[in-house]
Amino acid sequence: MRLNASEAERIAEVMGGLATPARVLILARLLDSPATVSELVTELAMSQASVSNHLRILRHLNLAAGDRQGRNVLYRLQDDHVRAMVEQILNHASHD
Repeated sequence: MRLNASEAERIAEVMGGLATPARVLILARLLDSPATVSELVTELAMSQASVSNHLRILRHLNLAAGDRQGRNVLYRLQDDHVRAMVEQILNHASHD
């Protein structure tokens, strides 16, 4: 597959979104099921500000999406492509 410079830049930006352990933990957790910020804070032992900031970046990169449910936002993986990508990355990393 040949890429142009713009496509390569976008892919690098998405890959850079995975460059922090916190974002990988959030994406891995969202593989299981959608979650609110409060659930992610509790389960991942991170601050609310940190989780919210990482989710903002993941949403910007179209890796996560949020659906409002009353007073809460339920975060999930953006789509099946993201799910497959995260699963492949986790499987690849476990083969060390």
